Amino acid sequence: MKRINIKTVAQKAGVSTATVSRVMHKYPGVKEETRKRVLRVASQLNYEINAVASSLRSKKTNILGIIVGNVLSQFYSTLAKAVEDVAINEGYSLILCNGDDNPQKELKYLKILKSNRVDGIILTPTGKNAEYIRMLKKSGIQVVLVDRLIPGLENDAVLVDNEQGSYRAVKYLISRGYERIAIINGYPDRTTGAERLEGYIRALTEAKKIINNSLIKTGDFKKRSGINLTTELLEDSPGPDAIFITNLDMTLGSVLAIKQKGLKIPEDIGILGFDNPDWTQIADPPITTVNQPVYSMGNTAAELIIKKIGQKSSSEDSLPLIIRLGTNLIIRKSTI
Repeated sequence: MKRINIKTVAQKAGVSTATVSRVMHKYPGVKEETRKRVLRVASQLNYEINAVASSLRSKKTNILGIIVGNVLSQFYSTLAKAVEDVAINEGYSLILCNGDDNPQKELKYLKILKSNRVDGIILTPTGKNAEYIRMLKKSGIQVVLVDRLIPGLENDAVLVDNEQGSYRAVKYLISRGYERIAIINGYPDRTTGAERLEGYIRALTEAKKIINNSLIKTGDFKKRSGINLTTELLEDSPGPDAIFITNLDMTLGSVLAIKQKGLKIPEDIGILGFDNPDWTQIADPPITTVNQPVYSMGNTAAELIIKKIGQKSSSEDSLPLIIRLGTNLIIRKSTI
């Protein structure tokens, strides 16, 4: 059977091969009537794009990759969904990789995405693979970081103002009369953890409160560390009268640990979390949180990387674009 090629479709539809290509790749700028005619002819002829040949000619695959820290977390699933929505709308496919906040696993997926010739990678980085990311950029693959920076690596990124969000949270707790405010923080060697700790310290220092190291606990942004570190805090004497937890999974762990101890929120201890997952609204009591615009972060990152791909310029050629989105404090009944 003779293979149907793009020239055959173009001749039968009465258009150029360039127009057929634009229609099949879902590029803008084609009249709706023309688009429908090309698609009708392509369907009649059972014409399909040879993606490999097309990508070799154009040096473009229209595929993006995204590597997230934990695909089971609502934060990362929302982020990935936002990226996918933009990607699909712009004619891109998306490969989702679960890095598990593991540098070795992250590196493995970076190599897999490179071998699949993706046009760009959106990454919530562990911070441990800077050299490989530099190599990716030099090879022409665009990279946009989300949620975290990599110290020493100049790269485009979409973040939230972690320090200011944390500062406002702790300042609010102080305004409510809490005296012994603990923090359960994530990895201090990752910019989210470092910045949220900075906000905590700034608020206490501004209020002339003593920085008590026994009230500063470091976890791994996972539920189990929230349980374990809250249990440690509650076993201290005197313990905290409020706990600020710097991500959604550790906040859930902290609430579980408090309930397991038979304590009441906020009567016995106040709770304030960073991130605003759905469950915080229906918890008993509902949890006061720092809300970060996760969906907007994903949208913005996807729009940025597609723009960079279209410009065909390397991030090495210009100063990195760092976009920081604001947070807002949602006050509920977990704080008096």
